[in-house]
Amino acid sequence: MSEEVLRKVRRIFVYIALLMIAFVLSYIIAYPLGYSPLGYEEMEIKEDKLLLQSYDFLGMEENRIPYEPQKGEEWKVGLLKDLVNQQQTQYLFFYTAIMLAIFWGGFDLLRKKSLKRVLFQGFLYAFVPGVSLIRHLNDIKDVLQNST
Repeated sequence: MSEEVLRKVRRIFVYIALLMIAFVLSYIIAYPLGYSPLGYEEMEIKEDKLLLQSYDFLGMEENRIPYEPQKGEEWKVGLLKDLVNQQQTQYLFFYTAIMLAIFWGGFDLLRKKSLKRVLFQGFLYAFVPGVSLIRHLNDIKDVLQNST
C-alpha cells in the first residue's frame, strides 16, 4: 500500500472513532444525565391525568404542568407520554450532531480550512437534528395548549 492510501485509511478510522465518541458522550448526556433544555419530564401519572415538569433553556426546573384532557380526548394522555418519552432520542441525535460539528470543525481548523467554511459546515451538521428537535418540542406544547 502506498503512503497516500494509508493516510486516507487512517483518516477514515479517526472519523469513525470521533463518531463513536460523539455518540457515546451524547448518549451519556441525553439518557443517564437526562439533560433536556426546554424539554419535559413525567412526574406523576394517574388514570387520565398527567403531571409534567418543564425545563428552561439551561435545563433547570421551570414549572410543573398538570395535564387533564377534555372529555372524549383521554387518548391524548398516551400520546403525550409517548412524545415525552421520545424526546430523549431527539436530544441524542441533536447532541451527536453538535459534537460532530465541534470535532470535525476542530480538525478542519487544524488543517487550515477557513473559519467561514467550518462554521457553515457546523451549521449544516446541526440543522436537521435541530429542526427535528424543535418540531418535537412544539408537538408537546401543542398537545398541552390544546387541552385548556
